[in-house]
Amino acid sequence: MREKLIPKMDDSANVLMIAPNMDSKFDIEFALQIGACILLEKPLILLAQRGRTIPPKLRAIADRIIETDDLGNPGLNADEIQDQLKQAFIDFAKQ
Repeated sequence: MREKLIPKMDDSANVLMIAPNMDSKFDIEFALQIGACILLEKPLILLAQRGRTIPPKLRAIADRIIETDDLGNPGLNADEIQDQLKQAFIDFAKQ
């Protein structure tokens, strides 16, 4: 993580993460990435399955949450997702 993830995150203008299913096994890698994002003060954009439970504290720290109907088949609403991602990257671009 220190050698690969942190340098990449530090060089990025923002962080895009796919929100895991919070009802399943705890995802330690996701937790470390969220913590690094916060400590590096990077805008956090979450891509989440519509209707998926997002814990209130995670929802509070996310700068943008983009919901999709089918993460497994992004072609179903790819244009909508792409438009929202483009706008988020514009909104949170390095000043």
